[in-house]
Amino acid sequence: MKLLEGFTLGALPLIGLDIGTTAVKAARIRRKGRNILVTGLAWAALDALDAVVAEGSPVSDKTALAIWRCVKILHDDAAVCSVAGPDVAVRTFEFPALPRKELASAMELEAMQVCPFEISEGAVAYQLLRGPAGRVGKGESTERMLGIFAAAKNTTIRQRRELCEEGKARCVMVDVDGLALLNCMEACNLRDEGESALVLNIGSTYTNVAIISDDGLPFVRDIAYAGDHIISHICHSTGSPKKTVAAALISSDTDPTMLERVRPSLKEACSTLADRVSETVRYYGTRKSGPAVDRIFLCGGLSQSLAAMDALVPMLPGEALLWDPLTILPCTRSVRRNKAAEHGPAFTVALGLALRMLRDVHD
Repeated sequence: MKLLEGFTLGALPLIGLDIGTTAVKAARIRRKGRNILVTGLAWAALDALDAVVAEGSPVSDKTALAIWRCVKILHDDAAVCSVAGPDVAVRTFEFPALPRKELASAMELEAMQVCPFEISEGAVAYQLLRGPAGRVGKGESTERMLGIFAAAKNTTIRQRRELCEEGKARCVMVDVDGLALLNCMEACNLRDEGESALVLNIGSTYTNVAIISDDGLPFVRDIAYAGDHIISHICHSTGSPKKTVAAALISSDTDPTMLERVRPSLKEACSTLADRVSETVRYYGTRKSGPAVDRIFLCGGLSQSLAAMDALVPMLPGEALLWDPLTILPCTRSVRRNKAAEHGPAFTVALGLALRMLRDVHD
């Protein structure tokens, strides 16, 4: 999705801005050739802003304040942000060889067929991964064209941009959570040759599933079941307040009695997530080039809960490993000492967004 109003292409530094419902995460990266260095991190939890924002203010106000804090910490305001959920779609496509000038119209027709919303109400961006760019005539190659496209409703994109503006950030590019995850995975060199790898990013509202294998065609889905749903299930089952349950899952000094009390309902809640992940993996396997998933890399806020991971991991359809990109990517000393680095598994989307450059945007 092209969002470059008021900007020119060049060496403009970009920060990755992951705007969540419980926290805003931001990352800055310096690139020299193929070498990258994480030079800045910022974390702003929304619940810590209750005393700052007037009581009764909408969440967007707190979110805007969290964005402003991250921008101020990193001293950069040109940002790449991302979207996810039912108003976003990422799909692969395969066409007969077409001239470049006809590809855009073919892409729009394809998006109309597979997107869960009216394309007239959204924006579509695509990338050709393999295949000829010119017209195929008599005696020429008949290689087919393979690629991916991302589509999102204009209202979703506009709301994200307006939120950035409220927080004094300039949104110069909009990405998709799942593609940012795969971008970060590539930078970390996680996937072995011949392997099919899945990233499971468990946030508060959505769980992002992103799969990549040797065919190079990404598979991205968002599951509307994540940390908040798991906590709500436990609250309903145990009658415990939300803050108490959340603290029991995340805090390292949790009362063992409380943790034992929530374990049965935690396992039930995690089984629902595991079932939906398994369904997604089975669907992926129906693709012509979709092999079985070999390894699963866990990240996101809930992945930092040892209790939740103990319940979830045995139920997942593959070997599962916790992924903290900050233990793999080169970081400056200040980043290593940054308290935000304690949330490393939650920074995967922000880092993947920070790896984007303006040259990644195409007409």
